Amino acid sequence: MPSSIARNWLLVALVGMYPIVGQAAESSLVASVQAENLLRESIAGIEGKEVIVSRVSFPPHTELPWHWHPGGEFFYVIEGSITLKRRGEPDLLAGAGEAQNIAAQAVHTGSTGEQGAELVIFRVHAAGEPERYLVD
Repeated sequence: MPSSIARNWLLVALVGMYPIVGQAAESSLVASVQAENLLRESIAGIEGKEVIVSRVSFPPHTELPWHWHPGGEFFYVIEGSITLKRRGEPDLLAGAGEAQNIAAQAVHTGSTGEQGAELVIFRVHAAGEPERYLVD
């Protein structure tokens, strides 16, 4: 189990796509979203790409800011549910046992309801790029 300092940096690095406006609010959210890095390494034979796999727990009533990633993202819902919102597309509720794909550079957000959600997130990431880009 990583130390609390390492865990906080891991949250900023892997789940840093979830900050909200305001330093105090951001610190509060980072402390409440729990992430465990399961795997992060380059992909053999594919230069400039790496895979990131993490397990992320979102508390009830979590609202993420709009953002995008430089690589494709896939998630599997272990418990609870999360509503995936993508600009220009209908909202999509994903519940336990369901998996979804988010295309590279697709602007999206997510929110949880009463239960919160436990996810495994798999990303094919452009090595050397930020994990995510926030948008208005």
